[in-house]
Amino acid sequence: MYLKRITLLLFATISLVGCNNGDKGDKILVTDMVGDEVLVPKNPKKVACVSRTTYDLLVAYGLGDKIDGAYKGTLSNKWVPFIYPESSKHYVYEYDNSPEVFLSRGVDLVFAPEQYIAKNLRDHGVNAVCISLYGNPSFDNYVTFFSEFVTKVWDSEEIKIKAKKWENKVTDAINDIKQRLKDVNNNQKVVFYVRGDKNNGVCYTDTIGAFTEYAYRTLGFDFVGSHVDTNRPSKETVLSYNPDIFVFGGIYQNINQDLFNQDAEFSKLGAETYSIPIGLTAFEQLSAMTPVFFYDQAKKIYPSYFTDININQMIKETIAEYFMTVISDEQVGFMMSGLGPNGEPLV
Repeated sequence: MYLKRITLLLFATISLVGCNNGDKGDKILVTDMVGDEVLVPKNPKKVACVSRTTYDLLVAYGLGDKIDGAYKGTLSNKWVPFIYPESSKHYVYEYDNSPEVFLSRGVDLVFAPEQYIAKNLRDHGVNAVCISLYGNPSFDNYVTFFSEFVTKVWDSEEIKIKAKKWENKVTDAINDIKQRLKDVNNNQKVVFYVRGDKNNGVCYTDTIGAFTEYAYRTLGFDFVGSHVDTNRPSKETVLSYNPDIFVFGGIYQNINQDLFNQDAEFSKLGAETYSIPIGLTAFEQLSAMTPVFFYDQAKKIYPSYFTDININQMIKETIAEYFMTVISDEQVGFMMSGLGPNGEPLV
């Protein structure tokens, strides 16, 4: 149900970390990530996770049975059915679906990846909010936005406890890493992130507003994506920043690393290269694994400061805690190397 902004403002009585919330019977007034105020069903029973930053945390908070489906890029990851077998029951959505698709499936609420998609759905009678992959102007104030959003839409005390615990873990990890690295002059290290959710090559990256840009900047590195105005800068542009470190993520990370190693111009840089683990989702996407992602990258780049941190154990414990799945040491190794649960390529 979509109401004009002026009507919604009459019900906005509570403000909490980016959400204006007001109960109205079985509805709740919320503000989504792009600032649109929307009246949505409270405790929805059938949601669509088209935004790829939503599926993981909903499952982690015990709301998997409320998910009707998810974006095809999320569900195509081979780790998803291994870690969360119930995913086989979920409908596969495209990025921009017609309103009729959601209406025919009786979806209560859609988590859309972009403002125009959410607005179009609302205009056609579909409850939808935008949970963007990008913050505006940066992601600094959005790390816990969706987690807090979930606890407003669903009023379960159990969900609130799980959400708060995850939020605290994220905050504690960031603060701990900053403290450990406070005497390291790591601003001199230039990092280039190779985004591998699509097969777009070595120069495909994230820019200002992305979670990755926030993450590496927060850790104290000079993130190349902070300086470019496109997520597909030319190779000449990337080379001009002379990165000290290339980090490879996503399902195409091994393909991209091969391309990087075979390229004479990139090889001349003498840069260090690191992988980003991938599980139910790529670790560099906001997820249950976000605290592990921070520690993993910090330890890879500055190992001597994190000798007490056992990343493999953290991965096993986190997956067991949130998804009730036990993985072996060998499978953790596959995950760390961007491979599937049986050691197979992800693409």
